[in-house]
Amino acid sequence: MEINQPRIRSLMRQASRVEEAGKRAAAEQLYRQILDEAPETEEAWLGLGRMTVDPAAQAEAYERALELNPENKEAKVGLADLRGEPVPEAWRKEVEAARLPEPEPEPVVKKEVVAATATAVAAPTDDHTEAYEFFCYRHPDRGTSLRCYNCHNPICASCTNKTSVGYLCPDCKRDLEDKFFNASATDYIIAALVSLPLSLIAGYLVWRLGGGFFFIFIMIFIGGAVGGLIGRLTKKAIGGRRGRYLPHLVLVMMVVGVVIPGLPILLMALAGSGGALFAFITPAVYLFVAGGSAFYWMK
Repeated sequence: MEINQPRIRSLMRQASRVEEAGKRAAAEQLYRQILDEAPETEEAWLGLGRMTVDPAAQAEAYERALELNPENKEAKVGLADLRGEPVPEAWRKEVEAARLPEPEPEPVVKKEVVAATATAVAAPTDDHTEAYEFFCYRHPDRGTSLRCYNCHNPICASCTNKTSVGYLCPDCKRDLEDKFFNASATDYIIAALVSLPLSLIAGYLVWRLGGGFFFIFIMIFIGGAVGGLIGRLTKKAIGGRRGRYLPHLVLVMMVVGVVIPGLPILLMALAGSGGALFAFITPAVYLFVAGGSAFYWMK
């Protein structure tokens, strides 16, 4: 079936690129977006059948494609595979040949805005996305002329991560960051076992020695050193390896290290003691300063 709407054509191209990049969830979301706007799009039903992992949803997608085109061989092959039925080998080869990727077009803006600047492109239509040829793969309702230099998917301004060689999409940024995270599950356990006792000792001392504005003032200066010590010792214990969530884990251990020694005072505060509430200022200042320092050292 020929797709006449420019927006649907653009979304279909975008969905195909995401599918070719192997991002099944994102491609499935795009195909569903297309079908919400144009449920008669045969190619979108086929794409949904390829990308969804639910057998019932796959069968429904192929059946809908056959309703639109009873001679669609890809839908027939897909249904036959789901039902364990044989199909002519010629059909399968024809379907596989049709899926070969076509040369990817260069990102261009529609003719009516070719001469416009980036500012002028966004005006003066009611729907700004109509002025663009491409749509953000994470926000299909946002028109854009930007693309990720790594996967070449269109991205809107809120999804861009500027680098020295161009713009990077959030998924590619995360994939590149993962190469630098080499911590194992054992490292997370070791980090917790090391940082928690240190945090409990520091938390006990904060509650024991804290009190008064002078000590709060002092805590602003020594809190960073205490947090840095906890972070450095924990990092050394795991061999200097990095993990995406190791800084967050150590920060949680530091919070626990302050909460446990302070439970009696917390119970007094819940009972309505006004003086107990004042005692929370020093631990709060300590967590703010020391937690930030430890988080930095664990990155």
